[in-house]
Amino acid sequence: MKKLLLFILPLFIFASDKVCTKCNLNKAQMKCNYYVAKKGDTSKVNECKFYADYLNSTKVYGKAAWYYLLSKEPTKALEAAKKAVEMGENYAYEYMAEAQLLLKKPKEAKKSFTNFKKSVGDNTFFTSKHFAILKKIYKNFNENELQ
Repeated sequence: MKKLLLFILPLFIFASDKVCTKCNLNKAQMKCNYYVAKKGDTSKVNECKFYADYLNSTKVYGKAAWYYLLSKEPTKALEAAKKAVEMGENYAYEYMAEAQLLLKKPKEAKKSFTNFKKSVGDNTFFTSKHFAILKKIYKNFNENELQ
């Protein structure tokens, strides 16, 4: 009986790490949303990047694009947004436009934002929140350049 217990106990310990991975992802998402998105604390962008990398690896590209923007990685956000749009996630045009704007590509950003408005319709609900967040973490973000 002791031998069986000694064999089974390590299995439970190692298996718990896999369960905890989801806990770590949830914690990273919550920390990112609270510290970076809500408070504008860019010292916590590594939490956003951890979560964005996971989303990107699981092909949740649209959501990954947003979290890459929060992690101050507009190049990765742009790549993820392009993949999302290819998969029919037209809301990702918004993230594409925001990333292009941050990467100093205003003409491309305007075009992407126009595509976003065409596919979503009334976009003020989404953009007003996102623009306010991006202004907190990017000092050079100016949504007026998208108009």
